[in-house]
Amino acid sequence: MNLKSFAMLAAAALTLSAQGQQVLPVAGDENHAAVTETNEERDVRMAWWRKAKFGMFIHYGLYSGLAGEFKGHPGGAEWIQTNLGLDTDTYAAEALPLFKPAPGCADAWADLALQAGCRYMVLTTKHHDGFALFDTATSDYSSAKAVNRDLVREFVVAARKRGMQIGFYHSVIDWHHPSYDNTICPDLCYPVNQAKMLKEKGVPRNQALYKIYLHNQVRELMSNYGTVDIMWWDYSQGAAEGERAWGAPALMNMCREMNPGVIMNNRLYSFSGFDTSKDGIELDLRCGDYTTPEKRIPAKGYPGIDWESCMTVGDKWGYNRYDVNFKSPATVIRQLQQCAARGGNLLLNINPMADGTVPQPVQEVFQRVGKWMQVNGEAIYESSPVFEITLPEGWMCSVVYEDTYLFPPDIATTNDVELLIPAHEIDTVEPEVLGQPDCKVEVERIELPGEDEPRAFMRFVIPASAWQNAVEGLPVIKLIYAHG
Repeated sequence: MNLKSFAMLAAAALTLSAQGQQVLPVAGDENHAAVTETNEERDVRMAWWRKAKFGMFIHYGLYSGLAGEFKGHPGGAEWIQTNLGLDTDTYAAEALPLFKPAPGCADAWADLALQAGCRYMVLTTKHHDGFALFDTATSDYSSAKAVNRDLVREFVVAARKRGMQIGFYHSVIDWHHPSYDNTICPDLCYPVNQAKMLKEKGVPRNQALYKIYLHNQVRELMSNYGTVDIMWWDYSQGAAEGERAWGAPALMNMCREMNPGVIMNNRLYSFSGFDTSKDGIELDLRCGDYTTPEKRIPAKGYPGIDWESCMTVGDKWGYNRYDVNFKSPATVIRQLQQCAARGGNLLLNINPMADGTVPQPVQEVFQRVGKWMQVNGEAIYESSPVFEITLPEGWMCSVVYEDTYLFPPDIATTNDVELLIPAHEIDTVEPEVLGQPDCKVEVERIELPGEDEPRAFMRFVIPASAWQNAVEGLPVIKLIYAHG
């Protein structure tokens, strides 16, 4: 390598480091698989996901039929088994007769995703209770054995028919498999009576055997359903992570070998989506391609790092009949705007009931978000964050190729609204309100007194009708040919 080439590579590495990106390729170690691709190759692989911006999460499983209670005792949703300390036999005896997916339920999910403007879908293939939604040779604890349905296959067919990228959520935690050893991390959630039952029966924990089971199930998912675009792992804590708990390096290598384009999150390694102290810390790409803040959107995003915020419409991930605290469509739209403005994706959850039907209030939120996306989706899809434009509190913006999009605050106003942007931050502008061709935004360059000398601003005056006539009261202003 000549000096010039070395200098160019060094400069590129410094640029990537400055952006918070890890320089690839990078060697592995005992706890991590090596990443053999270059940053340029990774950018190609990640391109569709970065452009998609909006996905549907689907939490459906054996717990869905319980609807939040066990024999009259409330206990949450997908965590009900451990919340109430139930051993797997007691849990399954009550839940299995209630699990009745209706024909075509996966088609209904995919239709709803399409209506909402989602570009990808992620289904829970197995949650923490260990019940698989696919036909697996490793266990009889599955939808294939319980109701003669491979729901993962139905999901894949439905999603692909509608042009969606597909993702598999897969829990590495397992409250059903007898060999699974939760004691690797004593704080890791586990049903009290399941531990008691195994002890009374003299069933030894053997994480080595469980890892074989886990890898065999993932191999089935990787080989039996065509191309898999996303593996959404869940989850690790403390010492229950990586090689020790899941054989993560081999697991990730297997996924990459069988599906070279697969994108994986970082939850095979100890991570909490709720822990804000992790914000701003560089993502080790040996742990996964993107990080997953849960039920929150980081205040400043993660510059240079791929991230996705997973959100619920109500309070629960799985179905709970008492979960009625639903977000408004406007709240979800603002979350989409925040993700676009800060450089992330939004993965929005549905929680089907026992028969696979999506609760009506959740359906309505997705449908109304979809109507907003039909008008304003160009400001979300393929967007990049803009950190160089100074905006008042409540305002956000994204950029898509040559165009900048302003997201005004959610306000009810009868008065025109003035917006000032420092003139040096934007170039020639021709503002328009998306979907409102008759709504004219005035723009002019003005000078205002400064501490030492006058300061130049671009002054926008947005008519009150922009809010009054916008879908869900949330207009988007497009600045054609504006540059940050």
